[in-house]
Amino acid sequence: MEFEEAKEKAVRYLVLALRTQKEVENKLRKLKVDEDIIFQVVEYLKSIGYIDDSKYVDAYLRQCISIPKYSVYEINMKLLQKGIDKELLQRKLSKFSSKTYEKKLVEKLLNGKLKNMEPLKQKAYLYRRGFNISDNFEM
Repeated sequence: MEFEEAKEKAVRYLVLALRTQKEVENKLRKLKVDEDIIFQVVEYLKSIGYIDDSKYVDAYLRQCISIPKYSVYEINMKLLQKGIDKELLQRKLSKFSSKTYEKKLVEKLLNGKLKNMEPLKQKAYLYRRGFNISDNFEM
C-alpha cells in the first residue's frame, strides 16, 4: 500500500473519532501497511494536527468528568493501554482534580449500586476498582 492510500485510510479512521497515535499505527498495521509508510503517515497526520495525544487526553478527561464512571487509576490504565506517554499522562492527571472527582464517584456508587451491600464488601469493591478510600471517604 502506498503513502497516499494509507493516508486516506488513516484519515477515514480518524473521521469517526479522536484516536491516539498508537491506535492509528495499529489500524494501519492491521491493514498490512509497511512500517516506513506508517511512520510517514503518522508524522504527516501529527504535523497537520489530526493526531494529537495531548488533545486526546484532554477530551478523555472531560468525558470522564461529565460522566463519572472510572476511578483515576482506571482512567490512567485505559490511557496507557491506548499508547499515551506516561509523562504526558502524569502532567495531565496532575491538573485533574482527582480527589473531588473520586469523592463524587464514590458517593454515586455508595448511593446506587453499592447501597445494599455490607460496608466490608463496599470497601472491597472500591479497592478492586482502584480507589484509595483509606482516609478520603466515609462509609
